[in-house]
Amino acid sequence: MSQKKRTRKRQSTAKTGGKKPTARLTHAVLVLLFFFAFSIFGLRYVERFVGEWSPREATPAVEDKIAEKEPRRPGVILIIDDLGQDRESVDRLLGIKQPLNFAVLPHLPHSLYAARAAYRGGMDVILHLPMEPKYSSGYTADDAGEGVLLLGFSMDQMREELRRNIMAVPNIVGVNNHMGSKFMENEEPVKTVMQELKARDLYFVDSLTTPNSRGYSVARRLGVKTLKRDVFIDQSERGKKYTVEQLDRLVRIAEKNGIAVGIGHPYPHTIDALVEHMPKIEKKVEFMKISAAALN
Repeated sequence: MSQKKRTRKRQSTAKTGGKKPTARLTHAVLVLLFFFAFSIFGLRYVERFVGEWSPREATPAVEDKIAEKEPRRPGVILIIDDLGQDRESVDRLLGIKQPLNFAVLPHLPHSLYAARAAYRGGMDVILHLPMEPKYSSGYTADDAGEGVLLLGFSMDQMREELRRNIMAVPNIVGVNNHMGSKFMENEEPVKTVMQELKARDLYFVDSLTTPNSRGYSVARRLGVKTLKRDVFIDQSERGKKYTVEQLDRLVRIAEKNGIAVGIGHPYPHTIDALVEHMPKIEKKVEFMKISAAALN
């Protein structure tokens, strides 16, 4: 081959080889741009797709259907009064494994145990506040126990005794009255109690030991969260059958009004009735802690 032909061939090869890297670079840039665009629009599409099918974005119609399938049951609040005298009744009540509300009397031998065990068990603890009864009720102020609030107290004495009782029962979220058929009919001392409860953000349950009680109405007027008793579920001289009948009555009230409040006591036959009958009625009603209810 002549020198001239070889030189021409080398020049041709050099020109062709110089274009190849540029072509590869252009191709690579185009591929990267394509994947970049696909990533942006693809992710938006996937996000839109997932968002449309996410259960958190359910339409109101779907939510309504879910609510229709699982309607909220009427609420039943069960309060067990007079706790603090012994441990056995507290332990048996905690074994029920349904929401209960433990009303603990102050200054009894096992008041601290009852309050602490109930709190650890996830129950609402409330102070069962001793108040002066009418003598016509068959009880005296002494029967109400240590810490009783008397109408003869000055307002300062009353506040001091109330605070002492509150401090005697730890972990409380509310208060209900123990006896008090005389005290609760007098608006001014009731008002003093409610003012103290409001300052501490404690609710009040009116046990209605007298039909003329001023507790519920004064509490509402002062903005204290409050409820009132619908049914006493037991009596000391009556047995388990009576308590079962009262529990069924409580269910009927709850079905009518949406919520009902029952008060019982740690009698052996009452606890037996609760253990046996609560599982039978739990499909009709929802047992509730007071703090879980919508209070006025």
